Amino acid sequence: MRLRPAAAVMVALALIACGDDLTETRPPEHGGDRALTRAELRWCMFNDIRIEAARPDMRGAKQGQVQAFNAAIVEWNQGCRRYRYSRSDRDAVQRQLDERRAALEAEGKARFAVTPVQ
Repeated sequence: MRLRPAAAVMVALALIACGDDLTETRPPEHGGDRALTRAELRWCMFNDIRIEAARPDMRGAKQGQVQAFNAAIVEWNQGCRRYRYSRSDRDAVQRQLDERRAALEAEGKARFAVTPVQ
């Protein structure tokens, strides 16, 4: 089967659209005066899940683990506390988050893995 050039381009675009981009980009510090890109919004939403998954474990954490956890919260607040985004970007990232929630929670727990204080 031989595709015409226009049809080949359409097939290529469809294949690209099927691939789910999971790129995360840390947003720069800002005052909420600009809209986040989809990759920046993804970083904010995914890291919110990671941080919240690790939060309960911080009760039994060592000083260095608590400091790393607190640094992650500061980093999140700097770029994500006040932001704007397009509804379509938020809906798309929310679907990705819903599909990956368990993996994101596991990443958060692993990132701040707690060895109990003895």
